[in-house]
Amino acid sequence: MRSEDAVEIVRASLALAFPTASAEGLNRAAETVIRWGTEGVADDLNAGLTTRMLLDLLQVAGISPEDFRLAEPDHPFAEPAEYRTWSRTEGMPLLPLLPRPPDDPTTPHDPPRPDGTDGRPRPDGPSGATPRQ
Repeated sequence: MRSEDAVEIVRASLALAFPTASAEGLNRAAETVIRWGTEGVADDLNAGLTTRMLLDLLQVAGISPEDFRLAEPDHPFAEPAEYRTWSRTEGMPLLPLLPRPPDDPTTPHDPPRPDGTDGRPRPDGPSGATPRQ
């Protein structure tokens, strides 16, 4: 599928979800959704990240979160995550970017070092490195 076609399909869907968005806002949001799809972020979404993603999309589309109405008003929003696992687009607030898996934001996600360590202190003594916070 051509990328232009994919953007148009997503744009049409977002137009239904965000009826007050401008044409430019819908285009930016559709391009953002396609980019996130190529990043594979849907594989690791949880309730907090889903809420964060919706808030990010509203910002990209130029819609105030107060102007957005849920299709199911009785369904409460989860508390938005204070980090994201997808790339940031202009208009989104600055938040930490944590590579997946995001379930435990305190876990270091750095690849193993050449010496075979991952930077975490060992139970049998310090390794000389501390985890990234």
